[in-house]
Amino acid sequence: RFAVMCRGLVLFSTVFLRGTCHSSQLWGAFVDSFTASTLNGGFPQRNVEPKAMPPTFLPAVKRLVAIGDIHGDYGKAVKAFQLAGLIDENLNWVGGKAVAVQMGDVLDRGGDELKAFYFLERIQKQAKKHGGNVYVLNGNHEIMNVSGRFRYSSEEGRREFAQWERVHIFGEKLKCMCHHNKSDCHAMVPAVSKNDTKARRSALRPGGAVARRFLAQHPVALSIGSTLFVHGGLHPEHMQYGMEKINEESSAWIDGRHKNTSLWPGKDAPAPWFLSGRNSVVWSRMYSMPDESKCDCNMLQAALNHLPQANRMVVGHTVQYPFGINSACDDRVFRVDVGMSGGVCDAHPEVLEIIEDREVRRLRAYQSAQVLLPAHRAVQQARLKKQKQNAQTVQ
Repeated sequence: RFAVMCRGLVLFSTVFLRGTCHSSQLWGAFVDSFTASTLNGGFPQRNVEPKAMPPTFLPAVKRLVAIGDIHGDYGKAVKAFQLAGLIDENLNWVGGKAVAVQMGDVLDRGGDELKAFYFLERIQKQAKKHGGNVYVLNGNHEIMNVSGRFRYSSEEGRREFAQWERVHIFGEKLKCMCHHNKSDCHAMVPAVSKNDTKARRSALRPGGAVARRFLAQHPVALSIGSTLFVHGGLHPEHMQYGMEKINEESSAWIDGRHKNTSLWPGKDAPAPWFLSGRNSVVWSRMYSMPDESKCDCNMLQAALNHLPQANRMVVGHTVQYPFGINSACDDRVFRVDVGMSGGVCDAHPEVLEIIEDREVRRLRAYQSAQVLLPAHRAVQQARLKKQKQNAQTVQ
């Protein structure tokens, strides 16, 4: 089907661009939209230049939603956003001014990784027009893939990246039809990779086309009102280093702008220290072990104490199946990875909802919202933390 579409587009372009080419920008936008539609489910979607990283610290909002790990399951991602009342049956944003945070790990284990990223990008654009937003975090699987580690990628996922590369290269060649020097333009278009794995590596390496478009502008950690969002967990040493610094350096590495690339001539720079190892911000399970006795609640409180406004943390990464979304450490951490991907546990989607920066609720299909943290208790938590901080200041 793609080959037939391509032949049709080449024929159309031959007619459309006959003679002069005064509409190169229009033509480029059309080509981008066409190539995207072959991968995103048929939606017109223009290519976007890499966007700036969102602010690390954002004010509280009336309605805040957290959605766990997707792992290449586009269908479950759609169901999760619909469960939250953020999109309709036509996959258009209906969430108004609500803000959603997807907790990372869009990559691996499933075959619709890029389709999921296109979906998230499209509804983010729609949400912004209505005063809302969608933030997507980078998880450990994004970091592994940028580092060239594909042990958890599926055969279907690798094929999807190979298809993306072919479509991308085809689109670049079409754009050359409007270039002032067509031969030079064609010479700059890269060749198709020898196999699916190399196509994935080319797209996701630091500075790769997919890494720059879908990952480099995504934060690793985010603060909205009194809630911190991170895929694995923020430790006191991470807080001391600085959430903004972590996001900035992560973005630079993924974008291929690492400041010390000369130390690794001919190679990609390794991930920064805070993204590597079992105690990194994307790998930590110190707050997410299903057995709460194995969680370090004292460390969690120490991390939260670094920010006066921080009362709780939301994490993904560790599958909470069959329990679903739950809390630990006296409701100071909420764990939202329910293993919904068909490549993980194939569990029913669930979402976390925070109302007015206080009440925390769990949403499940065909059930009433379940209150995990009542508003009055959230107020008590905040008041108690402030009292302790004031007492320490006096001492």
